[in-house]
Amino acid sequence: MNCKNYLIALLSLQSFFYAFANAQVLPNASPNMVGISAEKASQLKNEINSRVTKGELPGAVLMVVRNQKIAIHEAIGFRDVADKSPMQKDSIFRIASMTKPITTAAALQLMEQGRLSLEDPVAKFLPEFSNVKVGVEKLNDKGKKELVLEAPLKKMTIQDLMRHTSGLTFGWEENALVDQLYKENKLFNADLTLEEQIKKLAALPLKYQPGTTWEYGMSTEVLGRILEVVSGKPLDVFLDETILAPLGMTDTQFGASEAKLSRMAESQIDPKTGRRFITIATGKKSRGYGGGGLTSTAMDYAKFCQMILNNGELNGRTILSRKSVELMTANHLPSNVVVPNMYLQDDGWGAITPIPNSFGTGFGLGFSVRLESGKHPLPGSVGDLFWLGGLGTSFVIDPKEKLILILLTQQPNLLIEHHRLLRQMGYSMLIN
Repeated sequence: MNCKNYLIALLSLQSFFYAFANAQVLPNASPNMVGISAEKASQLKNEINSRVTKGELPGAVLMVVRNQKIAIHEAIGFRDVADKSPMQKDSIFRIASMTKPITTAAALQLMEQGRLSLEDPVAKFLPEFSNVKVGVEKLNDKGKKELVLEAPLKKMTIQDLMRHTSGLTFGWEENALVDQLYKENKLFNADLTLEEQIKKLAALPLKYQPGTTWEYGMSTEVLGRILEVVSGKPLDVFLDETILAPLGMTDTQFGASEAKLSRMAESQIDPKTGRRFITIATGKKSRGYGGGGLTSTAMDYAKFCQMILNNGELNGRTILSRKSVELMTANHLPSNVVVPNMYLQDDGWGAITPIPNSFGTGFGLGFSVRLESGKHPLPGSVGDLFWLGGLGTSFVIDPKEKLILILLTQQPNLLIEHHRLLRQMGYSMLIN
């Protein structure tokens, strides 16, 4: 055999073993074998199914992994309630902000390679942020609010992006002047490339001084653009090469290809408008933007979660070093960080908002982390990690219990309620 043929054969053999290994990443086990009550699991499934019957949601996929084994993987209700298509275990969901931990993990890979640092100013990679100002609301002579532009007291850093203390917002507070500028400048126009969107963003003032305030906003979108600049590759390509393909997340991509449309979970139809609650186009691949946009399955996302539980490794593949995972899962919020009042309103958001003094939760790099027991109203463990996707998805990673909880729906109006259900009934399953 000549050298060329030998190399081809070797690569083919490697591909075979890699594919085989990936198929064995998370084997199945009976609930009782991994300390999960089958009775309690059945109760959670029945509760979700009752909500389907009541018309509260079309359907869901539930996954519980413990000790690296799948104890529960259930498809409940309908993939599309409009035509009564049954939900399948491999149904694909728009996971929205559950994209953020994946983007952050990819950025930490670049940190391990010395190509960026958490301390690096954003402007080092995106010069358009060099002259960004902070918009401070003040009353003018007529008693009307107006924005006064002030210089930032510190530079916005990569760490600020990862922990959402950049000063950026999402533009969803109606009475805030900076938020109004986001709307006026049509930052969320789907026709914009990521580069175009971030340049428009950089031309607008920050809402807060960097490092002072936790505000859930466009920080991870900016991080996604930095990944493109540093890697020299489109974000979707870079995430696939660094995270998705190595973990065997073959059903995870931005948007949904035509070949996978028949597996997309759909939201209900709003009786008031006659339109679906979620109207995001799925028939084409969408651009990646770091903070959202990925579509995925419960199985795929469980692989990512298990990698975090394994301190950066899965199935013989090292995605992140142990110390990078420790950094990612530690609290990064300063003790004096401010949380805006809109997150403190009694509408359930406090249960997921990093409010150390009130709920004992902080924020790591890409997701929230529980800091202490006794303050949070929902079950969990000190050190558990969690986040939600605004279109109806949520997950919990619990290192102490070696537990992963995933609930995927496409019902955004019940997002917090379903996360509460996942935690309350999910943790009740543990029997040892």
